[in-house]
Amino acid sequence: MKVKHWMTRDPITVTPDTLAVEAQKLMKENKIRRLPVVEKGKLVGIVTFRNLIEAAPSSATSLSIHELNYLIMKIKVKDLMKKTVFTVSPEDTVIEAIALGVEKGIGGFPVVDAEGRLVGIVTETQIARAMIQLFGTDVKNEIISLENVDLQPGTFGRIVSQVEAQGGTIISMFSMPRRTTDLLRVYIRMTPGKKEEVVQALQQAGYEIAD
Repeated sequence: MKVKHWMTRDPITVTPDTLAVEAQKLMKENKIRRLPVVEKGKLVGIVTFRNLIEAAPSSATSLSIHELNYLIMKIKVKDLMKKTVFTVSPEDTVIEAIALGVEKGIGGFPVVDAEGRLVGIVTETQIARAMIQLFGTDVKNEIISLENVDLQPGTFGRIVSQVEAQGGTIISMFSMPRRTTDLLRVYIRMTPGKKEEVVQALQQAGYEIAD
């Protein structure tokens, strides 16, 4: 399940000299929250809706409304954009994009090919849809999430044993890193019908179950 199958191709972009008000208008009209900044075909930054909102002058300013409007109209994307941009490749897996997002605290990424060209953008919504397809549509009844798992040799085997001992059948299982600890979050997708028994057994075995 690769990023190229889920990303938005040929995303809307701006240049460093695009006015901030124009970038904000583009985001509102297209219902998006981030815009890649491209110059001479290369990705040079990214600007988010939050960047634009935070750029507005404080209400405590002593400037007149005319002076404020003048300043706002002069602000360009290059004055607000983040120049350090974390990107993913079209060939990266969705899981790799999720892991990078967790590590960096980012919800979406520009997608850049091997030649450094911007070929798409992948957002948290698209990643979530990919994960729902991976897990199936009946997510509420089939998914168990274990928090703060210390992944050692045999950890997955012990989890599987606990599930199967209660008559549960695992369809898939994977782990994801946490931002503030070396411990992991482990997701278990299992066939419906034994979730309550499995959760109780895992708790008794010392595992922390997420809500």
